[in-house]
Amino acid sequence: MTASKPRGRPPALPAIVLSRQDFDALDRLVGDLPGTGPAGLLQQELDRAEVCETADLPHDVVTLNRWLHYADDRHPEVRRVQLVLPREADIDAGRVSVLSHVGAGLIGLKEGQSILWPDPSGETRKLTPILIEDPDPIESIAH
Repeated sequence: MTASKPRGRPPALPAIVLSRQDFDALDRLVGDLPGTGPAGLLQQELDRAEVCETADLPHDVVTLNRWLHYADDRHPEVRRVQLVLPREADIDAGRVSVLSHVGAGLIGLKEGQSILWPDPSGETRKLTPILIEDPDPIESIAH
């Protein structure tokens, strides 16, 4: 006999890790926003994140300004995006705001980790980072 999950209870969220630098930037970002929608989701992630120094951050973690490839169970193709702060977002260039549903769901995940995450309509989707690209040395110096 297999145990079934209680109805109405959300699935357990995977552990996430953020650099102190990303955590501080995101905490400032959501500090003045209402606690609903993507801002509320991002605050939820900040509240449960393990925070470490940038030098101690595993190389396979989704961070701000790094390019990643991710799978969404709603779309057949893997997408390549860069998570950025809202003022730097440009969907046509692949730069997705961390203050979007997808951005808030992906931040802090490790390659291969999946999260069941709401979309703007409230439906649940499964997001999985497939590949976190190595940072561009020039970009790393600029940030």
